[in-house]
Amino acid sequence: MSSTGKDDQVRKIFVGGLDYDTVEATLEQYFGQWGPVSECTIKRFPDGKSRGFGFVTFGSLAAMENCFENQPHTIDGKGVDLRKAADSGPNSGSERSKVYDPEARELKKLFVGSLDYTTTEEELNEYFSKYGDVISVAISKYPDSGKSRGFAFVTFQSGASVDEVQQTRPHVMKGRKLETKRATPKHLVGKPESQVSTTKIFIGPPEVRAKGHSGLSEEITDEDLTEYFGQFGNLVKVQQMRWEDSGKKRGYGYIDFDDEDSVDKIVLLGVHIVKGVRLEAKKGLNKDQLKTKTGGGMNTGNRMGRMGSVGPVVNNMGGNMGGNMGGSMGGSMHNNMKAPGFGSFMPNRGESNMGNMMGQM
Repeated sequence: MSSTGKDDQVRKIFVGGLDYDTVEATLEQYFGQWGPVSECTIKRFPDGKSRGFGFVTFGSLAAMENCFENQPHTIDGKGVDLRKAADSGPNSGSERSKVYDPEARELKKLFVGSLDYTTTEEELNEYFSKYGDVISVAISKYPDSGKSRGFAFVTFQSGASVDEVQQTRPHVMKGRKLETKRATPKHLVGKPESQVSTTKIFIGPPEVRAKGHSGLSEEITDEDLTEYFGQFGNLVKVQQMRWEDSGKKRGYGYIDFDDEDSVDKIVLLGVHIVKGVRLEAKKGLNKDQLKTKTGGGMNTGNRMGRMGSVGPVVNNMGGNMGGNMGGSMGGSMHNNMKAPGFGSFMPNRGESNMGNMMGQM
């Protein structure tokens, strides 16, 4: 890279969380109040629609630093996230947070439930097209009769369309109130917690550790978590768990939102990076929800019982062993590692998994 290119890079900032209607001229006018702006770009899809983020290059380092000193920033009514582009490269050791892409593939698919059984894919397409371009509509049907199972999946061109659908709930078609949720990705299908709705997330070190720091460190403040996770919705409460004797952090915590859709969106993205630290987000389940969640062994046993050639004895073995041992062993492990009344430090280890294994015996 030439010296000129390096100079441009250190004067360049990333701007995330933009309104999808914001244009380059608005960015230039807004950031120009801190000094000359040499370039503004908004990243767009091939059809010209904004991806919700862009880059601004200042004419001087002083202008850029002045801009950062005057945070927070709001453009077209939306709070935006600023980061120095020079700090977000692959070799940077001071990565502040992972670039959140509002147009990630997993954020473009919508589950639609409680459908009238006469609803057609054409009618769904017509209804949801008012929220943006629809790529596909698929109503789930019974293979033998071809009749609707009462739910469907709608895939949009833009993740912003799913955001708008969820922000304008509830939706009604043919006199029925629809259930709209973000579609569960394949790697989460079958996990009990994927069927539970909550306004609380658990954040802690990823189950699959990578190089670098993970878990809530002493350097991460409640304000840091509020700033990062606030881009997904309205926060109600931030709680970082600490040891009673030393007062030091335990490496995990909980965040409450005012809408379960914010939680679904965060969990879909999985691992988040805040101040260079990797955090995995899972649904924070209360005691009643955990009881449902630890029933994985019993469910597996029931499925075994439906195998005609095996008979009711296996059903009892699968149900009782899977339910009782999975629930007891998972519950004991969980109670040793959880915050009062809520989900575990490692939510998927030892709870439903142990029940599932026992139910398969």
